[in-house]
Amino acid sequence: EGESSDISKKESPSLVGFEDLGEALANDTDYTFLIKLFVGCAVASYAIKYGELFFDFPFEANVYLGVSVILVPSMLNAFKWYKRSQDPTFEGWF
Repeated sequence: EGESSDISKKESPSLVGFEDLGEALANDTDYTFLIKLFVGCAVASYAIKYGELFFDFPFEANVYLGVSVILVPSMLNAFKWYKRSQDPTFEGWF
């Protein structure tokens, strides 16, 4: 008779995380995808290889730093999914 109180909301096509990259890359051709993949891998490998020269923490035995490197991103990801489960319109902070 009346409108349903359960109104479904459509999610935004903006990138929220890596799980949404399929929609963003769907319009690319195979060649542009391969070029983006190669450039991304080259930049990441260069940053990993030469970035260690700027930081000493990979060479120090610090258990608190190691645990924080694992826990902080995991907790942020869990909190993001918690916020999305509470509010379907939540798109992230970026």
